[in-house]
Amino acid sequence: SPPVREFPTPCRPGAATNIIYGLALGYKSAIVPVFLLSLIVYGAHTLAGFYGIALAALGMLSTLATCLAIDVYGPVCDNAGGIAEMCELHPSVREKTDALDAAGNTTAAIGKGFAIGSACLVGLALFGAFVTRLSAEGGITTVDLLDPITFAGLLVGAMLPYWFSAMTMKSVGMAANAMVLEIKRQFDANPNLLIPNHPDRPDYDTCIKISTDASLQEMIAPGALVMLSPVLCGVCFGTRCVTGLLAGGIASGIQMAISSSNTGGAWDNAKKYIGKGGLNDLIARVEPDVVNELGDVKQKKSQIYKAAVTGDTVGDPLKDTSGPALNILMKLMAII
Repeated sequence: SPPVREFPTPCRPGAATNIIYGLALGYKSAIVPVFLLSLIVYGAHTLAGFYGIALAALGMLSTLATCLAIDVYGPVCDNAGGIAEMCELHPSVREKTDALDAAGNTTAAIGKGFAIGSACLVGLALFGAFVTRLSAEGGITTVDLLDPITFAGLLVGAMLPYWFSAMTMKSVGMAANAMVLEIKRQFDANPNLLIPNHPDRPDYDTCIKISTDASLQEMIAPGALVMLSPVLCGVCFGTRCVTGLLAGGIASGIQMAISSSNTGGAWDNAKKYIGKGGLNDLIARVEPDVVNELGDVKQKKSQIYKAAVTGDTVGDPLKDTSGPALNILMKLMAII
């Protein structure tokens, strides 16, 4: 896509400018979806109230089968590429799987957009049901943002997606660090692992155990944050604070989910675009040392490609962990 093809320019000075550009691209990508969701909410509520919003959410959720199909497409292609590389197949096989994986990132971004939009509408419908229930029991009938306790809850709710994302991203970083240390330990203990086609095999089970244990253990704290926040807020400060908390969580969470998912996907596709030779002419001009005697550009040895890899490494926890998990935050807080 055109935004991804703009990445080479910021990649040229180094990884820092690549990351700055990627973050800016992700923030910018939230503009159109948020306007569309705002129009959907306004139109649905004008026609049928919160019932209309619930129907809009149900309509977006009805695309679940399609969203699941296009979400699975990317990981399947990515795993196929990894298997092809481990089996030492011809490099052209890896090039084809990388192209399919790049398309998978785009389709996954579309699927995540539907998931984020439905999470917003579902959260808003549940929020409306919560206020309606309070009104039926003689409580509040409207959410007054000029009420200090409600506005305080709004600020806290808008902060929760950032707290939640910080916890999930830190968990990914800790798990990745443990994985790197384990791989280094195996290489130090058995240097034969670095020799191609050597009969000695790595200890894959330990690496898989590190990843699996981290995926389960490190999600306890973020899950507790989402479930306990509305409960503690309601018990300590009342229902008016809870209404602000839910509104802030939905308003902030949707923007962060969209930007995180699109930022990570753009960094990943930019790396693949450079890796398949999209910038060979530029690399040959600015880094002639990576061009061999036959005139072939070894783009994966260039500093531009290394900058793109750094961006992709930063983007993976954004698009694969924090972004999708924020959908759960918006829905679960409203349900609790």
